[in-house]
Amino acid sequence: MNRCAPWLTSALLLLGPIQPTLQAVDGMRLVDLEGRAEPATQTQTPAIFGNREQGLDLEIDAPVVQSGLLLASLFQVAGYAMPLARNIRLKEGITFPNGPPYRLHVSVKFPDVKRPAKILLTLSLSPKPGANVIDCRPLYFEVFPSSMTKELTDLLQPNPDGLAPAVVFGPGQKLRHFLTGLHVPFEDGGIDTPDRFDPNRLYFGELSTDEQFQQTQDHSAGARLALFSPEESLPDGVYAERSHSGTLIHVTSPLLDNLGDDPRAQLAFIKIIHLLAPVPPSSN
Repeated sequence: MNRCAPWLTSALLLLGPIQPTLQAVDGMRLVDLEGRAEPATQTQTPAIFGNREQGLDLEIDAPVVQSGLLLASLFQVAGYAMPLARNIRLKEGITFPNGPPYRLHVSVKFPDVKRPAKILLTLSLSPKPGANVIDCRPLYFEVFPSSMTKELTDLLQPNPDGLAPAVVFGPGQKLRHFLTGLHVPFEDGGIDTPDRFDPNRLYFGELSTDEQFQQTQDHSAGARLALFSPEESLPDGVYAERSHSGTLIHVTSPLLDNLGDDPRAQLAFIKIIHLLAPVPPSSN
């Protein structure tokens, strides 16, 4: 099969920036999200799940108080900021013994949502109870429903005859670990390419070499197959070709690196599973 144009998976809530009435301390930034394989991006709003604690690693360049009480407030943003929770006491007796930049790890529980929502987090430092607070620069997050993971696992449940629909092969272990951690049954096809592909099952290959990718592609006729394999000649993305005889999807992005914690990665994986579904017969 020939590779086709990129399939774009992002369908996120787009909202204009909100200018909160805060006297913010410049120089505060999100460095990392706990549980992620890569540092937090500064070019895209970080995506997290609602109804769970999320660890945040922050860095503050500007001078702040040397010690005090750390408070957090959450707002849902939809053209205006709607308060969700105010003055959550995150840490008491917090200290900054050295000069900037200050490194700070906090854990915040974000609210559960029914659909993707933009949430604003503000952090405030109070030197002592009743004193004027110092507001740090606000942080924005895209919060996704916690039910998304269940939606994903439901798509891979065994058939009525008890046969697991998913077959995982290739030397990579990330997808195996993810499915095992969620107690999703699958058949382990080994590190090599299967000799044959059952058109009634879904195949996921986590490959490490161009040779195995080409070998699998050459024998993929009639298969419903997703191959996770980086390629220097292609930008990160999801490339798909469907026909009445089968589907081949080539994933060049590092989607599996954060599949357990990144809702955008899980959303992309859900769409991949839907793309692997049989093409409905034409009514003509």
